[in-house]
Parts: sequence; C-alpha cells; structure tokens
Amino acid sequence: MANVKKEVQDSVEREALKILLFSNEEMAANEMLDLGDIPELTDLGGLDSFSYVLLVLALEDKYGIPLLDEMAAFSGKTFAELADFIVERLPKQEAGS
Repeated sequence: MANVKKEVQDSVEREALKILLFSNEEMAANEMLDLGDIPELTDLGGLDSFSYVLLVLALEDKYGIPLLDEMAAFSGKTFAELADFIVERLPKQEAGS
C-alpha cells in the first residue's frame, strides 16, 4: 500500500508540474515573460484555481476514478494528502488490498 501511495504522490506532483509549466508557457507567450520566473511548486497552494481543476481532471483520467465531485471533502494542502485522498478511492485491487 505504501508503494501505491508513493506512486500516486509522484504522479500528482508530475501532473501538477506539467500543468504549471504549460500555463506559464502560455502566459509567457502572451505576455513575453521569462520562463525562468516559474515558481517552484512545493504544494497545492502553488496552483491557481484553474490549474487545480486541470490537475484534478488529469488525475481522474489517469486513475479512472471520479474526483472532481468529491473534492469538496478534501481539505488537504500537500501532494501527499492528495495522494492519500486518491488512494482511498482506488479500486481495492489497484490499491493493493
């Protein structure tokens, strides 16, 4: 189970970084910004609301589980907390039970 949580957490972090990079590339192209100004992503607080929704939708697609409607029950702030939230919702065979 700990292995699955680590894999999910790594996936959450990768997806969040991809979204952050994509949104900043778009902003840079539109506003001629330096991509070196992209903030380091340390937790979910580094995402704006649009990027947060994109992350949740990407994770829904990746894991084949509905998350967006359940996010009202999520109060965490870290990637690890989001990973735990996702692992709790994975089918039992995928979560290692």
